[in-house]
Amino acid sequence: MAPGFQTLAVLSVALLFLLAGSLAFFWLYAPAGAPLDAVFDTGTRSLQVDGHERSYLVHAPQYLQPHSPLVIVLHGSGQTAAALQKSTGYAFERLAGQRRFTLVYANAFGKHWNDGRKTASHPARAQGIDDKAFIAALIAGVAAERGIDTSRVFVFGYSGGGHMAFRLAQEMPGRIAAIAVVAANIPTLGNSITEPLGQAVPAMIVNGTDDPINPYDGGRVTLFGFGDRGEVQSSRASADYFARLNGAHLAQTVELPPGDPADRTRVVKQTWTAGRQARVVLYSVRRGGHVIPQPHGRSARLLGRKTTALDAPKAACEFFGL
Repeated sequence: MAPGFQTLAVLSVALLFLLAGSLAFFWLYAPAGAPLDAVFDTGTRSLQVDGHERSYLVHAPQYLQPHSPLVIVLHGSGQTAAALQKSTGYAFERLAGQRRFTLVYANAFGKHWNDGRKTASHPARAQGIDDKAFIAALIAGVAAERGIDTSRVFVFGYSGGGHMAFRLAQEMPGRIAAIAVVAANIPTLGNSITEPLGQAVPAMIVNGTDDPINPYDGGRVTLFGFGDRGEVQSSRASADYFARLNGAHLAQTVELPPGDPADRTRVVKQTWTAGRQARVVLYSVRRGGHVIPQPHGRSARLLGRKTTALDAPKAACEFFGL
């Protein structure tokens, strides 16, 4: 091969690598929001559960009074507590400071929760990790340290953490006051190892209709065609499940005001009430992806659109009554 052609070939390969790297950066880059100026008591805690060392991050505003509520945030599959904290731009810390609650980010075993889905090959499922025992021990540990109100323990879960929140609501209803779930639907009966107690827990669900991982209308959950997690019910069926347990009926369907002018999404909010209380809320994000809607951080473009019409952490706190 002539020297000129060799040089051209090398430049072509380098250009291809540069283009591939630029595309990967464009689709995967997710900048973290700015850290907070507020003063928090923070730290990492660890405890032993069934012979495994488990950990969680605690963030509590220093001016909190005893008997404050507790909000537990569960990260998605393949994430860590710190990764979710940064990707949401410290949204929950801002809310904890404003609304006066203790905040905990829990770490899954090997970055995955044993969340009740039968079709999973990760170590948490294969080894039968008892995440219910972990959450119960976490609540007890925070109660001993911070003097929280154990009747006001709330769980926010994203993706795989959302599935874990569903399981906690079904199997630990006496310990969890309410849940908020983003980018997850309840597994079908054939894909579930959960043993529901059939007791009512209020639930808020946020799902995107164009979610590339969790199908809004039900079906098989995969990571862009890989990592089969079995089938899930639709978003509406998931909301109906909790509505039946809560004895609630569909009382209102409204479209939220639009967000930024360039935002192509829209959000429809359905509310199921029992008496005058909202017991179940479903936010359907039209054209939305596998993301947590919030204004403080940006998700990877690969996961789909993030609406600007909804702040999910703030909506969850309002649903929790905080």
